[in-house]
Amino acid sequence: MGVGLHSRKTAVKIVDHIAKDIKNEIFTKIIEQNLKICVIVDEASTISNKPVVIIFLKIEDSDLSPTIFFDLVELEGQGAEQIYASLLKSLHDGGFDNEYLRNNLIAFCSDGASVMLGRNSGVGIRLRNDYPNIVLWHCLNHRLQLVLDDSVNDIKQVNHFKIFMDKIYTIFHQSNKNQMQLFKISEELGQQILKIGRVLGPRWAACSLRSALAVWRSYPALYKYFSSEAKYSGMAACLCNKHFLEDLALMIDILQEISLLSNALQARSLTLKKAEQLIKRTIKAFEMLKENKGTYETKIDVRATSDAFKDIHFVENNKVINLPRQKLLETVIENMKKRVMSCDSLTSKNNELDDKIHDLINFLEPNSWNIEEVVVPWRAAEEKLREFDKVFHHEISINDFRDYVENVLQNSSNPAKAEVPQSVQKAKNIINVIAVSSAEAE
Repeated sequence: MGVGLHSRKTAVKIVDHIAKDIKNEIFTKIIEQNLKICVIVDEASTISNKPVVIIFLKIEDSDLSPTIFFDLVELEGQGAEQIYASLLKSLHDGGFDNEYLRNNLIAFCSDGASVMLGRNSGVGIRLRNDYPNIVLWHCLNHRLQLVLDDSVNDIKQVNHFKIFMDKIYTIFHQSNKNQMQLFKISEELGQQILKIGRVLGPRWAACSLRSALAVWRSYPALYKYFSSEAKYSGMAACLCNKHFLEDLALMIDILQEISLLSNALQARSLTLKKAEQLIKRTIKAFEMLKENKGTYETKIDVRATSDAFKDIHFVENNKVINLPRQKLLETVIENMKKRVMSCDSLTSKNNELDDKIHDLINFLEPNSWNIEEVVVPWRAAEEKLREFDKVFHHEISINDFRDYVENVLQNSSNPAKAEVPQSVQKAKNIINVIAVSSAEAE
């Protein structure tokens, strides 16, 4: 920018000019190499409350499909038509014309807002009308949050637990005086207080987990504070009920597993294959949790008899109904299979196309094959090669595919070691371009 002084406007213009040059160079190379792209979109608001749409692109790459920031566009309105028009204009301004998008735009990923993925007139459906074979993907992190929401709605007792936890949050969030008194009590007890937030709210699972852990760790201080104030006697009575401590431990165990999965699904390098593996592992963890007590549930008896809890005389108040442990875990498992493992979130007015796309995504993965029934030539799979070319605009050589199948069969004990021919590897790279989460835009 030179050694001389610049006015604010001049400095902004210089930086803007450099940024545009870098952006043009990056996207010119993408277009020259004819790489496949996936659009990731999220709505947001500026500090001045103006609606904007954030656009990221996931780009085809030989090793790792990078996700790069593309544009932030101010909107005239927040309807699907305005968002779609702004998105297309931004892509065209970046050098991606209709012909390029028709051949290389393979996926659109967003949260589950109706304006984005509505089945009748959402942005995704408008894209599919112009680019018929595009994959519409509902962000897995948002779907995971819906698992929690569905479970709260299905098990009414969870809602009572949530209301109580929200009341704790409200008492200390709205009053600095209450917060200071709690800190003094915690210092007397030699405990460290974490900030208490909302539980099972619209934020992602990790936030709910932090809030639940904050209550767990500051339990004695909370009890001492509530028992010292006559107006909070009901809160104190709830905390000295062992059923509530058991419910809190169960919710922490559930939130811990969901938070672990949620954080893993936010990884930039995540692929559909790896995401499916992580989800199945989490479902298995919940099935094991249903059969045995979780980490925090096993700590209850030790914790309730520790020195920090000596002032709390736990009782079992049968008027307060425990969370139905088995039913709650079964509901979480069922909702995970329905929300996260199912393809219902991909369905639109063209269910047949969505089913076909999901089938094409899986047929190159040996883990989905029944190895004992596979022979070369594998006619049933070879019929899908033409469909793959039609949807993703990439031709897989039949000979390359047969070589790939033979290599997998020869390394059936460890299919990952099988040599992958070039056209098959490129097809795998194209599938990896499909973004499984919009966390980058979040």
